[in-house]
Amino acid sequence: MMTLQDAKDFFQNDRFATNMGIEIIEVGEGYAKCRLPVSDALKNAGDSVQGGALFTLADFAFAVAANLQGNLTVSVHNSISFLKPSKGTVLFGEARVVSQAKRMCFYEVSVTDELGTLVATMTVTGYTKLP
Repeated sequence: MMTLQDAKDFFQNDRFATNMGIEIIEVGEGYAKCRLPVSDALKNAGDSVQGGALFTLADFAFAVAANLQGNLTVSVHNSISFLKPSKGTVLFGEARVVSQAKRMCFYEVSVTDELGTLVATMTVTGYTKLP
């Protein structure tokens, strides 16, 4: 399993997420937590964090958690529910494995702010490419 530093090194090549400011802050077996500071660049016309930014944070947290074993895993289906607007200045995406088989996996991801508000939830079905 990758260490936190291994995951950071591998995912520095995920330019979309890293250019948004997402950072990996914790990893464990079937688990990852990522952090995204809220900036004006992430806001929509209603002054809330844009849904695409929330989706990207959740999908990236899944990618980190699902790829810690070293075999490339990609999402094949994501479903996100936007629950409440964030009032905070930092968002966290936490991904947890629910089921893991040889090639298919299922994860649940929560997006919260530093105030404890549950902003969004995502379920992800992933596919692992084996050598």
